[in-house]
Amino acid sequence: MFSLLEVFNQAEDDYNSKLLTSKGVQSFLCHGFRIDKEIKSENIRIIDMTKSGDFYKEISPDEYLTFQYLGWKKAIYVLYLSNCRTKLSNLEDRIKNALVNNESVKLIRKLKARREQILKNFNKVKTKLN
Repeated sequence: MFSLLEVFNQAEDDYNSKLLTSKGVQSFLCHGFRIDKEIKSENIRIIDMTKSGDFYKEISPDEYLTFQYLGWKKAIYVLYLSNCRTKLSNLEDRIKNALVNNESVKLIRKLKARREQILKNFNKVKTKLN
């Protein structure tokens, strides 16, 4: 099991993680997850930037445990795949509703293109996990 500081250090060493800096906070971003470390207090938190619309939310305690058990990279992949499954489920419902309600062909094509893009990203990350 990893501490949050070890998870932060793994994010720092990960080639795919992008460094973000702001006043008093050092952050790394990968696949929609951002890990922040306050420079003065050494306080670490992880934020899921793919959920919750306008405001970014800190991940749940269960998701923190996922990071502590699996480490940065594997946890990112597992949680990213979970988010993709949720998005795909929502898109399937929207496509079904659009077909039933006889929505415009343009909207249906747009939804299907979005589904294809999510599936492409899903498969790319899934192969990295295996």
